[in-house]
Amino acid sequence: MLQFSSIFCKRLVETSKARGLHSSSHSLAGHSKWANIKHRKAANDAAKAAISFKMSSKLTMLAKIGGADLSKNIQLSNAIDQAKSMNIPKRVIETAIKRGTGELKSQDKMETVVYEGMAPGGVAIVVEAITDNKNRTLGFLRPCFNKYGLSMTPTSYMFDRKGMILIDIGQANFDSVFEKTLELGAEDILEVDEEGNLVEVITDPAEFGKIANELKNHYKIKEMQIGFMPKAEMAARITDEETRTVYEKFIASIEDLDDVTQIYTNLKDDKSQ
Repeated sequence: MLQFSSIFCKRLVETSKARGLHSSSHSLAGHSKWANIKHRKAANDAAKAAISFKMSSKLTMLAKIGGADLSKNIQLSNAIDQAKSMNIPKRVIETAIKRGTGELKSQDKMETVVYEGMAPGGVAIVVEAITDNKNRTLGFLRPCFNKYGLSMTPTSYMFDRKGMILIDIGQANFDSVFEKTLELGAEDILEVDEEGNLVEVITDPAEFGKIANELKNHYKIKEMQIGFMPKAEMAARITDEETRTVYEKFIASIEDLDDVTQIYTNLKDDKSQ
């Protein structure tokens, strides 16, 4: 996209804007773009098949990396809950996990790959994909850039690698959540929605699992991942609607690729200001 926890009420909203979170019609639209594909495409059978494929690939990779013990692999546990909420069949979920742990032999060697480039309007973009063929994935991705005369070039230096956890705090008082989260070792918390229920917790990747396990005892975890957060000083702006429209079409073309799982940009959203 990965979309993360609330921040210092109005003050935190301003902080999140300064971070250059990507904002569009695709979902919660934060830098991690939580569940963007689910919300944009759930209309027909073809779209549902694409969602199932992406989720299956994610489950396989998480099981491969962290094992099938849900008490130790909180990311896999959360992904399973997400898959169930998407009505992905139990058989598909179980098969994906077995493929990741090696219980189910497969000739496909799945891996996570990262691609970088520039989007319309001078916006930096980092694309994460899960694939069994890097050349095939690149072959699908490169035309998305070529169509708009864009280049695939290093941009990850404009981002920091962070753990990001989106939680629903319900009726809890934000100030108490803020204090508790910082006590757990979080680096920052960001307010995601106007109602103040969704909060994004930012962590050091090394502390990600520990903090997530603590948070799940108190709040509902909606999404979680280790991803790319744009550096505030590297934020980009799009000031005209024509460029914005082209940018949105470009992002949508990448989201449509089966192997793509997350898109990160350093776009600062000024539309709400």
